[in-house]
Amino acid sequence: MRPRVGARALDIGCGLGAYAAALAGLGYDTLAVDWADAAVSAARDRYADVEPRLRVRRLDFEDADEVAARLPRAGFDLVTMRLVLAFMADKRAVAMGVPPARAKPRAWGRVRGLLAPGGAWVVTTPLVERLPQERQYIGVTAEDVAVVTEGWGRGEWYDLDAGGVRCFVLRV
Repeated sequence: MRPRVGARALDIGCGLGAYAAALAGLGYDTLAVDWADAAVSAARDRYADVEPRLRVRRLDFEDADEVAARLPRAGFDLVTMRLVLAFMADKRAVAMGVPPARAKPRAWGRVRGLLAPGGAWVVTTPLVERLPQERQYIGVTAEDVAVVTEGWGRGEWYDLDAGGVRCFVLRV
């Protein structure tokens, strides 16, 4: 299903930009952000021909003040986060036993504030229990999933491969 005309997407932690470019190719007006200057530069170079439908900017999504200042509240129909959640400080704080209330402001709360009514957050992340022991640090636990998915109006999940990657689609 193609997005409606004018639909806006935000890809958080865009890396080299392939996911963001695919969203732009589907018809979304896409903003791709990453905290790493090298990733932003590479994504801009690699997908310069997709502009203006795809814009790439440096932004540290873990900085709540920067997010509030640079991204429009309720401004996106779709927010994606592919293979990023496990590396966010908020998730790591919860994993280390910091109660969720003390781990605020949580990145997923910022995502919710950026979504337009009816919008969706698509989170693609590996699950700890499906990863080999030496790679479990990049996964999320069932407890992490419970914290992140709490309070969303609707949600579905899909297993993407036998390697343990799961995609969550959460709606406000």
